Amino acid sequence: MKDKSKIDYSVYLVTNNELIPEGLTIYNQVEKALQNGATIVQLREKELDTGDFIKRAQKIHELTKTYNVPLIINDRVDVALSIDAEGVHVGQDDMDPVLVRKMIGNEKILGVSTRCEEELLGVINSEALIDYIGMGTTYSTSTKVVKRAPLGAQGVQALLKIISEQKPELKSVIIGGLNKYNIPFTLANCSYYGFNTNGVAVVSCIMGQQDAAKETKDIANSVKLGFRSSLSEINEVTSEEIQQITVSSNKPVIHFITNSVVKQFSANVCIAVGGSPIMSELTEEFCQFAKIPNIALVLNTGTPSTLSLNVYKSAIKAYNSQMKPIIYDPVACGATGSRRLIMEELTSVGYFTVIKGNMAELCTMAGVDGSEMRGVDSIMDLDIEKLTSILSVLAKNKRCVIVMTGKIDIVVDGITPTKSPRVAHISGGDPLMAEISGSGCALGGVIASYVASTSYFQAFEATVSAVRAYKKAGLKAASKSKGPGSFTIKFLDELYCNKEVK
Repeated sequence: MKDKSKIDYSVYLVTNNELIPEGLTIYNQVEKALQNGATIVQLREKELDTGDFIKRAQKIHELTKTYNVPLIINDRVDVALSIDAEGVHVGQDDMDPVLVRKMIGNEKILGVSTRCEEELLGVINSEALIDYIGMGTTYSTSTKVVKRAPLGAQGVQALLKIISEQKPELKSVIIGGLNKYNIPFTLANCSYYGFNTNGVAVVSCIMGQQDAAKETKDIANSVKLGFRSSLSEINEVTSEEIQQITVSSNKPVIHFITNSVVKQFSANVCIAVGGSPIMSELTEEFCQFAKIPNIALVLNTGTPSTLSLNVYKSAIKAYNSQMKPIIYDPVACGATGSRRLIMEELTSVGYFTVIKGNMAELCTMAGVDGSEMRGVDSIMDLDIEKLTSILSVLAKNKRCVIVMTGKIDIVVDGITPTKSPRVAHISGGDPLMAEISGSGCALGGVIASYVASTSYFQAFEATVSAVRAYKKAGLKAASKSKGPGSFTIKFLDELYCNKEVK
């Protein structure tokens, strides 16, 4: 067996025979995975008797040895020893790791599942030589019945922090609800906060797929993308002064899934600031769009239909899979029960870079009473200090930039790891901006143009720059206008003539 310190845990496949599509076998799925990026395999069989388990393990081991990949046997030390597998993995309710280590010796790999801080500390303080831990579940999963709530990204980071402080040599993989869509941001966020894991463990997104080869490639690419966005590669802004971000001269592409009432105006505003708009709700092309350099998605749920939810979710998954920015506008999410449910489901699907809304929309999202809402207009009245506190918690929980539009726009950074969230209060604009349809929605395209022109980890600076430019254009246009009609024209002119392009 290769040196244990050099084991690659990055794409850790856990088998599940019950998930395999009809017409395929566990051997088909495992070999396809090995051919396309799986770096370690765990054979998990809870129903087979000992003889059949050993026969299956022998065949799987022949495959893993062909590709020079370690085979880990779940729970069954006797099976592992009988086929000379490279290691054993045990859960909290399985055999004591101390006894397992005595049985398998120090040369083989020993992994242990942990679900909370108490269990992790038990591993750290164990007399057994434990090589790695499996942490989870990270997100909700249908693969396994779990008795605890998912850890979430923040829970995983809390456990990784303990490892880094108390036993940095201990390897780790995260497991539970991970797929090619959420892996990049999950790994990138762990790295950005300085708490690195060594890989991801996946089950259904390979074992349950008709094309396990393609899915394994996608998983491996997602892992590489997440690991590439490490802390060492992030140009973090340390100055107290917010860095000015401008729109790229390469014309960032902005994909709009937006309010049907404002599509033309949003497109014109986007062009005026230097972006290149696309309007599409064709799910078949989302994955192709997401691979375009300097692209961002504006997801505005202002005019939902019975078919919209699938379109929204498909877009989120496609853009998350490529770590491309999403600017989400949960229009009137507190106005009806249906809109609230759409917002709740979308925020549970994936990551957003920026969430933009008015006071009532964002208070609804934050769990504050947002019932005082008329259409898409907020009629709530909270002071700036209270609002900033609510938005800071929301930004931290959603790990994104929050923008609350109003007389004074509030921008809060939930991405950069600082002791307290960075906040910008931006004045300007003019009441005439509220007299034209779509001025709030069109801001999403401007933010997207700025965010797509820089890195994910400078989204706060980009968003502040975009909001300032928008407010400034509104103020200047109003001073030259007689009413909403002339203001619309002057506003586009001001955005175009005063755009910041790098």
